[in-house]
Amino acid sequence: MPHKIIRGSIIGVTGYTGLEVLRLLLAHPHVDIAYLTSRQHESAPIGDIYPHLAHLDLEITNTDHIDAAKESDVVFLCLPHKTAQDVVADLHGKVKVIDLSADFRLDDAATYERYYQEHKYPELLQDVVYGLPEIVGTEKISAATTVANPGCFALLGQMLLHPFAGLIESADIFAVTGSSGAGKSPVDGTHHPIRSHNIKSYNINKHRHIPEITRAAKIGEGQLNFVPSSGPFVRGIFANAFISLTAEIDTIDLVEQAYQDAPFVRLQNEVALANIIGSNFVDLSFQVGAENKVIAQGAIDNLVKGAAGCAVQNMNLMFGWDETEGLIDLSPVYP
Repeated sequence: MPHKIIRGSIIGVTGYTGLEVLRLLLAHPHVDIAYLTSRQHESAPIGDIYPHLAHLDLEITNTDHIDAAKESDVVFLCLPHKTAQDVVADLHGKVKVIDLSADFRLDDAATYERYYQEHKYPELLQDVVYGLPEIVGTEKISAATTVANPGCFALLGQMLLHPFAGLIESADIFAVTGSSGAGKSPVDGTHHPIRSHNIKSYNINKHRHIPEITRAAKIGEGQLNFVPSSGPFVRGIFANAFISLTAEIDTIDLVEQAYQDAPFVRLQNEVALANIIGSNFVDLSFQVGAENKVIAQGAIDNLVKGAAGCAVQNMNLMFGWDETEGLIDLSPVYP
C-alpha cells in the first residue's frame, strides 16, 4: 500500500539547519513542502536568496507559525536556541513538531536553567520526547507528537558512551567540529580567514551539551571531561573518547548488542570525516586499551545526523514509516 503524502513546513528555513532540512525533505518520497518561513522575508522566491536553489518554485514567507501548522502534518522548528519555547507551547498537541533547538532537550528545569536560562514551560519538558532513536528507542519516538532533536556534539558523545552506560567510571571526550556548527552569522572566532588555519578549544567542561551526554551514559558531570573544539573544515564532527570502565567486559560484544538494530551506525576499523560527510551515517570505532580502558572514535555530519537527518529520521518514526525512508540512499559525498 503506498504511503500517504504529508505536508511539511520549516519554521526558520534560512539558517544552515533549516536549509539542510529542506534538502532532505525535497528528496523524501512522502513529503510535500507546505510553508518555508523566515521573519526576514515575505513572499521571496527562495532562489533569489539562495541561488543554489534557483530551480525550485518555492517561496519564503513570514507566515505565522500557527497558520502554517494548520496546513501542515509536521512542522520543523529551526529557530535559535531560547526562542522556540513559545512556538512549541503553541503547537504541542495540535500538529507533529520536531524542534531542532535546545529548548526541550532536557527533562529537568533546574538543569536547563543552569546551562541556558529559566524555562518558560517546565511542565512541557516531560511531554516532549528526546529524539535520538538509537538510544531512546524507536517506539517512544513513534508515539510522540513533539520531539526535541539532540545537540550535534551531544549526539556523537552519546553514541560513543552508550554501549557502556552504567559501567563507566570516567570518560574524556575530545571533539572537533566544523565551522557550519557555529551558524551562518560570522563572528571573529568563526570567520573563515581565522578558522581556515586554526584549531581551538572552548567551553571546556561547560558546554551546554554535557547534560545530554551524561544522562545517556548514566554518569555524573564529575565523571566526564568534555573538550569541544573548532576545526578548519566546514562540515562534520570528529571525536575521540577515552573511557575507563568499572570492570572488565567484552567491549565488542557490548557495542554490537547496542547497535545491532541501528541502520545508520557503521562500526569501522578506522573513522574519517570524509567517509560520512553529506550522509546520515554515524561511523564508530572501538579499541580495547589498557586494563578496563576503551578508546572510541566517531564521526558524523553535524548538519545531517547531527541535526536535519536525525530530524527526518524522527519524522519517519512519527508517521509509522521505516526510519531509513529518504535517508539510507543518501550516500556520503566523497571525496
